[in-house]
Amino acid sequence: MQTRSSIILVLFISLIGSSILAGIPISSAQEDTQIPGWIKTVASWWAIGDISESEFLTGIEYLINNNILRLSFIPCSIITEDQNVSSSAGLVPNWVKNNAKWWSEGLIGDIDFINGLNYLIGEQIIKIDNKKILGKVSLDDIKFSDLVRLDKNNLVFVRSAFFEVYAKANDCLYDDQDERLKWRSLAFGVNLNNLDAYNEVALWNDPQKTVVVFPFFTHSAYSEPGFYTYFRGECDDCTTTKITTPTLQYTSSGNAFQVLNLLGYPHITDVEIDKDPSILQQYDKVIMLHNEYVTRAMFDAITSHPNVVYLYPNALYAEIEVNYVDETITLIRGHDYPPEDPVSNGFDWEFDNTHPYEFDSVCLDMEFYKIKNGWMTTCYPEGVFVRGEQVLHVLKVVKDL
Repeated sequence: MQTRSSIILVLFISLIGSSILAGIPISSAQEDTQIPGWIKTVASWWAIGDISESEFLTGIEYLINNNILRLSFIPCSIITEDQNVSSSAGLVPNWVKNNAKWWSEGLIGDIDFINGLNYLIGEQIIKIDNKKILGKVSLDDIKFSDLVRLDKNNLVFVRSAFFEVYAKANDCLYDDQDERLKWRSLAFGVNLNNLDAYNEVALWNDPQKTVVVFPFFTHSAYSEPGFYTYFRGECDDCTTTKITTPTLQYTSSGNAFQVLNLLGYPHITDVEIDKDPSILQQYDKVIMLHNEYVTRAMFDAITSHPNVVYLYPNALYAEIEVNYVDETITLIRGHDYPPEDPVSNGFDWEFDNTHPYEFDSVCLDMEFYKIKNGWMTTCYPEGVFVRGEQVLHVLKVVKDL
């Protein structure tokens, strides 16, 4: 057993640092599934208990880093120090060993084994160490949005598609509904070696008078304690909450905001619109994000503008008041509030598209449709910006509307 452990460590140190498959195109590596024979040996040793789970997972990380196991998206995992060194950490369910054993014995083909690993990692049944997964582009060749403060030493790779996508290591949230860990927020970057690919959707050389509205108020409403603390029945007076420092998360359309910023779109906040509604008159196109909670002044200014792209459903959903002295927002009407007169849309807005579109976050068939003062979409597109061809199509439409 000591000999096998020594062999596996030598293999990992030498092979992971090499470029055995560097010259193989991704499609070829994926189709031919050229798995080194030593990986099968490792799987066999792990199946019979001769090596630890963490050593077996190192083999999987090798497959990912060499494009043999091609993941469309690297899920968020939190691997503790104990799990990294313990052979009984329980990272992988015992039944997965059967698959490894069958594969090592030739009862399962290479493609089936790879597909099985892909599914198990995607479903977080197998948890890989994000810090050991390599990016497809050097970090020195990636330009991230100026809106995000990043420590490149603490970034982990998530996806390489139209944009290079990274996240902070261990920055996970547990989603009770999906029963899995998800990235709290993502960092988007453009590949500086491929800037021509972005020209078609960027405003770098385009004189458009366009502006993106960041949902400052909505971000505050979702902070805890806040409106949703009240909605859950956990706080009676949380219909007034502090204005919080914005972060680029799911509820504040952080993905779209970064992407549009990278592509040269200027931005303002809903605070600026509330204080000076006439500010929108200088723009030919206004792009709304997840601006769910707005003031009456903001609602009037937006709905009277002739060309608004409501990129996210659930915009202009509930009315709030702002106290700039106390730095608070207060829920006035909407989202089934107040209890004595519950209404969905606080402005009784005829074009409200919250239901059913807000709850389609998969967004496989995203469409734009015309309303009186602009365009609306048929899904919540935060995940779209992580993808390749679909995000390119969406950004083309946004630019041309």
